[in-house]
Amino acid sequence: MRNFISLLGLLSSIPHMVLAQSSADSAFSGDLGEAITSYLGESYAEISGSATSDDPLPSQYAISNKKTFILSNDFVITNEPQVREYDFEIKAVTANPDGYERQIYTVNGEFPAPLIECNTGDTIRVHVKNSLDIPQTIHWHGISQNGTNLMDGVPGVTQCPIPPGQSFTYEFPIVEQYGTYWYHSHFANTMADGIAGPFIIHSPDDPLQRGRDYHNERVLLIQDWMHDQSTDIVAALKSPEGYRGSPGAPKGDSILINDVGHCSQDDPNWPEHLECVPPPRAEVPVIANETTRFRIINTGAHSMLRVSFDQHEMEVVEVDTDPVYGHLIHEIPVAPAQRYSVLLNATQGQAGNKFKLRVNVAAGCMDKVQQDTWAVLRYTNNNEEYDDQGEEPEDHPWDDLAAFDSPCRDLDDQYELHPRVAIDAFTKPLQTLSLSSKFGTFLGTEGQNITGFAFNNISFQNKQWDPILPQIIDNGNYTNENVAQVTFDQDGYVDLILNNLDGGIDHPYHLHGNEFQLIKRGDGNLTVEEAQAMDLTNITNPLRRDTIFIPGNAYAILRIRTDNPGVWALHCHIGWHLAVGKLATVIVRPQDMQKFDQPEDWKGLCAGQNSTEEGPARRAVAPTSAPINHLHRLREVRNRIITRTGARDF
Repeated sequence: MRNFISLLGLLSSIPHMVLAQSSADSAFSGDLGEAITSYLGESYAEISGSATSDDPLPSQYAISNKKTFILSNDFVITNEPQVREYDFEIKAVTANPDGYERQIYTVNGEFPAPLIECNTGDTIRVHVKNSLDIPQTIHWHGISQNGTNLMDGVPGVTQCPIPPGQSFTYEFPIVEQYGTYWYHSHFANTMADGIAGPFIIHSPDDPLQRGRDYHNERVLLIQDWMHDQSTDIVAALKSPEGYRGSPGAPKGDSILINDVGHCSQDDPNWPEHLECVPPPRAEVPVIANETTRFRIINTGAHSMLRVSFDQHEMEVVEVDTDPVYGHLIHEIPVAPAQRYSVLLNATQGQAGNKFKLRVNVAAGCMDKVQQDTWAVLRYTNNNEEYDDQGEEPEDHPWDDLAAFDSPCRDLDDQYELHPRVAIDAFTKPLQTLSLSSKFGTFLGTEGQNITGFAFNNISFQNKQWDPILPQIIDNGNYTNENVAQVTFDQDGYVDLILNNLDGGIDHPYHLHGNEFQLIKRGDGNLTVEEAQAMDLTNITNPLRRDTIFIPGNAYAILRIRTDNPGVWALHCHIGWHLAVGKLATVIVRPQDMQKFDQPEDWKGLCAGQNSTEEGPARRAVAPTSAPINHLHRLREVRNRIITRTGARDF
């Protein structure tokens, strides 16, 4: 390999393939850049023409670790509780997962971020070093953080962010939880730049058990993907021109399946002078004649995505983190931040057979542009790898798949889904409060007009260096007007009404620190008085989850058990909406929060910072953002020839 690369020394070359392992032995300086070596059984060699950029890309290339997607059958779920310790370095690298080269943000240089796998009762300890030149935090999506509200990872709410060049340790126990979780950056929308990974918790108490209900399990990460840096996009959304001429949240430039996508020369946003050379399709092996549990996670920033497997039904067995009695279905809609587990029986052929795993954009809740991609579902014996992809699978889509512009609806809005561990809703709520969200122009704390999203007419102005949690610990309350809030001060069950007042915009809402029972859905705007007049005390085993999709001009009633004191973010999980103010707080039992300890390293994150500075959720531009006229980091590439050997097996 080294000799081959040295032959290219006369060429001005920038590596094009995205996911390659870096090594000192194959690193070169100057125009040649960094050589790309084989990784996980793959070999790539390339000759590319010269490339120029006003903004040089990082020399290190992202690496992809297939262990992120495969859960080992050797993982022991009955071990004694232990501390599972991780070292995370957040840093910038270069990648082109769909054929377009750009800077991304990673954990330890890996894209996607590494798998965290543990058991109920374990303690997670993650040492995070921020090697970026912008602040960062990590949020552990779905983890209750009962007693550890300080570790929830929301800048301006539960902590000051980790400043550039500094470190912070997140530590929290896993208390009575199991299922499919994930983690991601919660600073601005840099989650969309690559900082996201799966977080799987096992337990003998889980009604779904490997060896009885299924043979193997895999993680399936799906997401929309942008060719521009998230900070550039937010900066453009702030401008009068908007991003690509629109003030609305952008549709993805492509869709990734386990970090692999396909660029298209037909994309109107693709630079005309660049050749689109997509990578090989992602391959997802399953063992023939066995049942595989797919843990599907939408880590994207905008799109609801519909997943289907040609000629294979799916049995839905988990919604977010709760095992359910589900249905046999052909297609499953997954909104941003939602998770589903499905069982797939590989009984349609023998080892070597392959089928299309389809991921389609639900265009009914965004731009009416059809966009989809597919990966290869490959039958194997014992998960062996294949040397090449050969011909692509034949097309055998189900004939009842949703039309691309069909209305976007949550799965529970289409089928009855009941948890396998029953919890009835027979109790009258102690309190009923409401949060109503909409887009518009609102009055800021300094009397200025703010255009963006808001809850209860307050658009979140993120005082990231003056977070809410320590103020409540010190004072027992929080009265600032930079964020909408509801406060539940009693221990019991309460109802929270979520009204989506945006007529033409659907939103996925995520509540931190708590899962909720879905008591009721409906059209229109529901008041507290109307809800209190309803009989909502005789509901048998309603669905529980932590992220709900609510269409425009509709509402949902969530029942929450207030057994977890803290200040919990509730926000839209379309990252572009969150970046322009769509966050509120649910404050639970503030009198008990005064008992929280305030560790010195946690308080130290705020030291020496300007407490009045407004954070990135107010359309602020991060320090490294490029000027508006540099949104597209276009690279002139001439005479590119790409040669690839080997299939991607994810």
